[in-house]
Amino acid sequence: MKTGEIGEREFLSSIQHLVHQAHGAKLQFNDDASDVPVGSNKHVVVNVDTFVSATDRLPEMTDAQVGRKTAVMALSDIVAKGATPIASMLSLCMPEDYEVSSASEIVRGFSQYCLKKDVPFVGGDMGLASDVVLTGVALGTAEPDLIVSRSGAGVDDVIAVTGRFGLTSVAFSILLDGLSAKSDLHRSAVQAAYKPEIYFGLVSSLAKIGAVSSSMDSSDGLGITLHTMASQSNLAFLVDDLPVARGVEHFARENQLDTLTLVMQGGEEFILVLTIPSNKWDDALTVARENHAHLTEIGTVVKGEGTKYESSEGHLDIPSKGYDNFRKWS
Repeated sequence: MKTGEIGEREFLSSIQHLVHQAHGAKLQFNDDASDVPVGSNKHVVVNVDTFVSATDRLPEMTDAQVGRKTAVMALSDIVAKGATPIASMLSLCMPEDYEVSSASEIVRGFSQYCLKKDVPFVGGDMGLASDVVLTGVALGTAEPDLIVSRSGAGVDDVIAVTGRFGLTSVAFSILLDGLSAKSDLHRSAVQAAYKPEIYFGLVSSLAKIGAVSSSMDSSDGLGITLHTMASQSNLAFLVDDLPVARGVEHFARENQLDTLTLVMQGGEEFILVLTIPSNKWDDALTVARENHAHLTEIGTVVKGEGTKYESSEGHLDIPSKGYDNFRKWS
């Protein structure tokens, strides 16, 4: 069987027995980031993420944006776990005929983003490859009781997000499929795809007051993120307010596309998906404002299994589909 046939998630399940948690670790094998205790009340949280030019670089994306996005990819899972980033590293592999100026711009983009977020870029590695491949590493620290996994949701928790979805779907449709959009939507969609943003400090601040039970970034798509969190919490997620970005619904109608698909299967948005105990919702909103972040309630955690959208036409199953490194979008 080939990797493209089995898919990323089934392959990960097949190698799970080869990976071992550090003694006392809080995060599981399939929790995006990993943690290692380094003291009685401190864990190092580490994440590694790879950007492959052939599959991840969008048309007209600059070298600096490639580096910047790799930094976002590496750091996003650290802050989603409630850790405070303390350092980053970069491995850069490229062909022997790659322009030095382009390679330098990639590193500058990675370093500059980290610098702006007060995360030291401390070095890395270089290698020869047939394609440009970047691997970002991010390290953070957190108290063990404040590390937030994917799997802690409870019944009646609020499902919340830090942004609205569908812009990257629109960007992919414009850049890869040749569709057109109104100028303001075109700008915001391409901006979302080229230069995604993440909220530093939000999850850690929520964790300190017990106002978050589970957390995950949506880089593989909102649909797969919701399914993953629901499954690992052994509960069901019911979405009753579709978090669609401005202009996406109109774009879907104009191009005979499905709005739910654009919102749920876009990916690469790095928007946080959180579950928050209902009695802590008002406190969470206060914390979000203090962190200059936005929290939008989109649904409720309920008993059962699966993920559904409560639309005007009744309950619709949200497909467990998203980005797969072995299959791309599936």
